[in-house]
Amino acid sequence: MPVRRLPAVLSGLVACQISDFHVDRDEDLGRLELAVELINRERPDLVFLTGDYFSDRQASRHYLRPFARALRNLEPAIGVFAIAGNHDHWSSFDRIAEALSSAGAVMLNNESRRLALRGKTLTIVGIDDLWTRHADPARAFKTVAPGDCTLVLAHNPDTALYARHFDPGAMFSGHTHGGVVQLPLYGTPFKRVLRLGKEFCAGLNLYDGFYIYTNRGLGTFWLPIRINCRPEVSRFELVPLHAAPAPLSGVSPLRRRSRIRRKR
Repeated sequence: MPVRRLPAVLSGLVACQISDFHVDRDEDLGRLELAVELINRERPDLVFLTGDYFSDRQASRHYLRPFARALRNLEPAIGVFAIAGNHDHWSSFDRIAEALSSAGAVMLNNESRRLALRGKTLTIVGIDDLWTRHADPARAFKTVAPGDCTLVLAHNPDTALYARHFDPGAMFSGHTHGGVVQLPLYGTPFKRVLRLGKEFCAGLNLYDGFYIYTNRGLGTFWLPIRINCRPEVSRFELVPLHAAPAPLSGVSPLRRRSRIRRKR
């Protein structure tokens, strides 16, 4: 993952991301448990959880405890950082945030956390959800110093439109489920889901001098359907932007690990 202003000494840090869990059924919980196992095998330094943990209040009430229990098994070297998605604000987010905190995640609601690593600093910025009008980039970046290297978590990739003037180092998003359905030659029928454009529905894309990665998510919403759009666990090795191999436009040429199978 190319990161603007990443100190050379922090090159090689490993981050994993999962998003859009939508733990609404037993199979969704099983998929989350498998994702946690996969992440731990990668021995990451950082883990990012980028929102939409449940679809509605009923699901959050039913699965909240096993959801927290599954996330408690994450074992990053540095920490787990989480933000809210639109469905979380429709699903009693105070309770969800409490469960995430109890599982060891650092909740970032329009705020940042500065990390001292290898004699340098790296700042994780969490911007709240855009669709539900909770996003406040100015507040999220309030304590970020000019020139700081930032990794920004924002559920909706369109948040970049309102955060770009804060010079993000890189952004990690979800929300789109990768377009849900990907048809040959046509792409996704949900082409207008983002103002940034259909190419930002999945993978790595360059925007205004920094990269945005849009994770395809673990779960589904409404109908449990995916076509040519597999669930995803993302693994990144952070590198300074100037050191990244070219070309890096469009979908990332970096390897993405997304092999998650249901338990039988």
